[in-house]
Amino acid sequence: MKTILTLCCISVLLFGCSSTKPPRKDFLLSTLPASQSSPARSATPHFNGSLQVQDLRAPLPYRSTSLIYRESAQRFVLDPYNGFLAPPAQQVSDLSREALAASGLFTAVLPAGSSLMPNWRLEGELQKIYVDVTNPAQPRVTLSVRYALSQIEHNTPRIFEFTQTEAIVDASPEQAVIGFNRALNTILLQLESSLLTVNTP
Repeated sequence: MKTILTLCCISVLLFGCSSTKPPRKDFLLSTLPASQSSPARSATPHFNGSLQVQDLRAPLPYRSTSLIYRESAQRFVLDPYNGFLAPPAQQVSDLSREALAASGLFTAVLPAGSSLMPNWRLEGELQKIYVDVTNPAQPRVTLSVRYALSQIEHNTPRIFEFTQTEAIVDASPEQAVIGFNRALNTILLQLESSLLTVNTP
């Protein structure tokens, strides 16, 4: 049976007794600099040709710019006062593009919006991004991304799915974003390693 996502506002629970609404806090995701996070680069690209990284899709619940807290298997709630400066799928797309451009795996990684025809295309979906407080004493974050790499003249893509869970100190938005950054950094390293296993012509 599919899990039913119940997204509800938590403002009444947190701030129902106060007439003054707290200011909203918005965050940007980030990753470690390539020199600190990635393995040594080869002088020769693994893929001959350019790569276009398309913006990731996201299912409806994860298109929100609000942080999402998972309280139980069936209950997910939106935080109306803490979230992302831009939709998380857009941020993950941009950071994936930057990481692959710095990786040296492709001859070139085209900038967003480029009209040039690439040799390779990477697309996919941000499948999950939430703060898990099902065990309040051990909060954690979960990030799940599905990538599909295809060569332009071929129809069968190579699929890569990554899910990363990171423990966080507490369930505050600041700690949640730190956890998401660690998870995304790990996923991008896994993506690079997986791309190296692709046989190229």
